[in-house]
Amino acid sequence: MHRRVFTFLFALPLLLCAAIWQVDIKTDISAFFMAGDSPQATLLASNMQTGELSRRYLLSIGQSEPAEKPLEFAEALRSKLAEIEGVGRVWGEGLNEDEIRELISFYLPYRHHFYALNPASEVPEAFSESALAARAEAVKQGLLGPETQWMKSILAEDPMFFISSWLRRFSGSAQHEGTYASLVIETVATGLDTASQKPIKNKIEEAFRLINQEHGNRYTLAMTGVPLFAMAVQEQVAQDVMLVSTISMLAMVLLFLLLFRSFAALTSVLLTLLASATVATLLTSIVFGQIHALTLALGSTLIGICVDYPIHTMVHAAGGNEPAPESAKRIWPSLLLGAITTVVGYAALSFTGYPGMQQIALYAASGILTSLLIARFILPYAIERHISSMRLAFSCSSWLHFAGKSKLKVPVMIICALLLLFGLSGINWQNDLSRLSPSLEELKENDRQVRSRMQSIEPARFVLLHADTVEEALQVNEAAAIALEKVKADGKLDAYYSVYPWAASQSLQQQNLRAFSEQLNSETIARWSAAVDKTGIRSSSLARPVIPDIATLSFLDVTKSPARRYIAGQHVTTDHEAILTIWLGSHDAEAVRGALANISQAQYVSQKDMINAMNATYSSKAIEALAYGALIILLLLSLRYRSATAALQTLSPAIASVAIVLGCWGISGQPLGMLNLVGMLLAVAICVDYGIFFFENRAHNMGLTYQAIVVSALTTMVAFSCLGLAENPALQTLAWTIAPGVFLGFFLCPLLIRAKEETLPDQSGSES
Repeated sequence: MHRRVFTFLFALPLLLCAAIWQVDIKTDISAFFMAGDSPQATLLASNMQTGELSRRYLLSIGQSEPAEKPLEFAEALRSKLAEIEGVGRVWGEGLNEDEIRELISFYLPYRHHFYALNPASEVPEAFSESALAARAEAVKQGLLGPETQWMKSILAEDPMFFISSWLRRFSGSAQHEGTYASLVIETVATGLDTASQKPIKNKIEEAFRLINQEHGNRYTLAMTGVPLFAMAVQEQVAQDVMLVSTISMLAMVLLFLLLFRSFAALTSVLLTLLASATVATLLTSIVFGQIHALTLALGSTLIGICVDYPIHTMVHAAGGNEPAPESAKRIWPSLLLGAITTVVGYAALSFTGYPGMQQIALYAASGILTSLLIARFILPYAIERHISSMRLAFSCSSWLHFAGKSKLKVPVMIICALLLLFGLSGINWQNDLSRLSPSLEELKENDRQVRSRMQSIEPARFVLLHADTVEEALQVNEAAAIALEKVKADGKLDAYYSVYPWAASQSLQQQNLRAFSEQLNSETIARWSAAVDKTGIRSSSLARPVIPDIATLSFLDVTKSPARRYIAGQHVTTDHEAILTIWLGSHDAEAVRGALANISQAQYVSQKDMINAMNATYSSKAIEALAYGALIILLLLSLRYRSATAALQTLSPAIASVAIVLGCWGISGQPLGMLNLVGMLLAVAICVDYGIFFFENRAHNMGLTYQAIVVSALTTMVAFSCLGLAENPALQTLAWTIAPGVFLGFFLCPLLIRAKEETLPDQSGSES
């Protein structure tokens, strides 16, 4: 055994173990397609991937038969769920007593500062006879209730009980009437961390089963949330990866056995591919810290690209009249140029804007270069003893003779141009990224049902507020909250959740203090005393009302307070901008847009629209990448051949294949998107290889060269066609974009390219 082969076989298991140890697979579709290149986009991507909303399960508890109120069952379940490891907190649709106590303890000194959004009208109303009487009655009930000592401690600081009016703003809405109760579970791990979420989900279901048994199995559980969707997508992607990888490998094995009829050839290629995939996985994991499942799924198609180089080495060594190392050395310049142009095509993906494409670019480049080096420096020495058994079982001489004698080059180019001309006007570009997401219709229907039973946040629509400073952003937030209150009063907004009442601008706090200073005088204090006396409580037992001499509360202090968890994920601040988010419940989008129309810094955001806008930007970048990638490849070929004409001739099959595929798309009216552009870029990069191999004809034997091209193209087509078997629409899109392009690319080579030197075999397959 040659020492190079021995070294390779020794190093491969070590690399494989390192790759398995290093790999961290991610499955979130948004992490693959989304990146934040602006504060707004950063906030969106962050909230989708790691934000508070991504960590939550929404539970709807119903009755399978008439029973006691489900709220009582929900409270028992809530205690059990809070004990689950990995659960941060559990709550119903309102705040519980402990949470209210904690918040009141923090906000009590600032009760005047935060009292109202409209101090000019709401503070005077707090001193009306009806408001005074209502608060006096609340004081009586509190002092006579079970929490007398707590009430006394509050009244010691707030004798007019102003905190009660503000308390109603965040104490939660009434539970939905009927047969359902709701709980929200927030986990420590992000919703997209499926490895952590799976045991939590199982424990939630087990806790419900145990509590339900104690209550006679009278309740039903429906559950939704980002973690459930993430687990479903992860499972589907894992199945796709397994399916595509398995079928690709089986198809490759069968194809090799059919064409080469040699287990030695099959073993050599499989080891080359294993090494390429191992190095690619290891390097990608090291550089990015993780690797996406779609990268692995698309990486499995590298079987059809990386296999090109060992195929050329084997075909030329088996069909030629020189030792395998010499044959590999002869075709090395063509292989190297082909690999470089393919890597350029993949590298252009990193400029499309999609984070996942950067991974694929690195994965592909490292896999291709690894395969290239093995095909040149290791494989020739491994197959020397078996080369006689590796002769191909077919000949392409008939097609080559026909193509060489025909004068179809000009008609083919005219047909390509006409197809492209007629198709361009009908091309239907779409930037709806949701078309690339798994359908998951059953989960989506369940999600709609659960959310309809509870007052919850719409996960995909919200209001984004942006300003130069935090103070300005808080002022915009307050103006938006006033506008949304009107929409809510009109019945077109179920609920909204802004950073107020947890945080208020310095300006609003000062307005509240001024309004109270104007209203709190001896006359209003006397009216308050009369209202308290009327309830039967001696007003003299209460402290004299005063406005505390305390500084306004800063937003930074709020983010360090017990209220921080209620505004987490709703603020992003940088040196140049502050962004706040208002979550929305069920609402009329047009009503919300109309209410915010006069607030220039408030932007109603549909997550779907925003993602599609980002996708449109990515599509523009993809077109640029396609153009620049093709230009760089053209320049490389021009430098290599010192002729722009020769370079264009080499590129002509790739150009023609793109024209035909694009034209057919336009004529069919098939919706096209970002991944179709990516697929075209990859098809060009792959087809250029065939043009280079055919044009240069390093073996001086066109039959042998084209045999190698055909086998390479068949393996590539098989690999990419297998993506069409996946459920994931993104993989299907790439399958039906790249496979037809590759077929046309190799098929048109003999019609469009005149090789430098030509030695065609006769019809029997022997060299003429």
